[in-house]
Amino acid sequence: MKHCARRHSAGFSVVELSVALALAGVVGLVAWQMLPASRGVAEGDTPQLRLRQAQDAVEGFVLRTHRLPCPATVGGTGSEVCGSDSFGELPWRTLGLPRFDVPLRYGVYRTPTADLAMASAKYSPTLPPSPVLAPAAYNPSQVNGLDLCQSLRLATAAPAGLLAGGVPVAYAVADAGADRVFNLPYTATFPLPGTPSTPTFDDRIAATGLGELSARLSCVTRMGEAQAAARSAYAAFDIYRDADMFDRFRGFAYQVRISDRKLAEATVALASLDMLIAIGTTASAVSLAANSVGVGAGTVAAAVLGIGAASAALVVSSVQLASAVAAEAKAGKQAADATTVKARMLVARDAAVRNAAAVDTKGLLP
Repeated sequence: MKHCARRHSAGFSVVELSVALALAGVVGLVAWQMLPASRGVAEGDTPQLRLRQAQDAVEGFVLRTHRLPCPATVGGTGSEVCGSDSFGELPWRTLGLPRFDVPLRYGVYRTPTADLAMASAKYSPTLPPSPVLAPAAYNPSQVNGLDLCQSLRLATAAPAGLLAGGVPVAYAVADAGADRVFNLPYTATFPLPGTPSTPTFDDRIAATGLGELSARLSCVTRMGEAQAAARSAYAAFDIYRDADMFDRFRGFAYQVRISDRKLAEATVALASLDMLIAIGTTASAVSLAANSVGVGAGTVAAAVLGIGAASAALVVSSVQLASAVAAEAKAGKQAADATTVKARMLVARDAAVRNAAAVDTKGLLP
């Protein structure tokens, strides 16, 4: 029994050893197959690294020039040729890249509606009229990254396919793969990125979508900032116009109060004259009553009543004058306050317009 147990134990160890050797063989085979790829990654010469380097160079070019590079002529010098072609070689010389043994192929989105390789004025916020703008050389027709963002929006609204199956992208780049020979002409479309390799196709494709490039450039944020600044400028402009209208209204009211005060002064002067006339009439009546026959107390009483009426009119006109003077002072203060507010709103208007112009001028710069 002991002999059988030992033989059973020895047989189980052989099975375990066989399984371990088989697993080691599989791992070794996988490692051997991955060795060339890992060596290529270490040397920085794999198709994926070349494509990544190309994409970084293209997007750096975008930030500098506010457009995508034009294709270079196949077999040419590596400099972009901005004719009407959408397909060609990646312009490695224009992008400051080294020349690879097989230059990458390149395609860029170009349509009459949205030519991403042509820097042209597509966007500028409408600003209110203002005599003060900054920067001083502000030009609504200037070209910057916001115009490229607008072109991306137009392209998204009416896309044209650059990849197989009509998939629209901003640009695409192709590497010749391990055999260093392009398996397609790349004169009309590019295969989809991630297309599996076959015995007759090992090219590698990278592409950046319209929305993806827009997101990388922060187009939504920057265009939103420009639109918000323009709206703020118009709001400040409208507030200034209201302040100007209110200032003119207060100025008119002040002039009315000045006229009221002058009229009250004239009324006081007339009441004073009436008072003098009444006093003179009373004096004459008293003198006649003393020296003439037939002039009695009635005439004197009438003259005295005239003095009373004139006195009452003088008091009323004096009160009206005092009220007119107070109203004029109040209207003058209101007019002065309205002028002050108008001046502040003018400063705010010009500041808002300057800010909107500066945001538009800045474009995609930080």
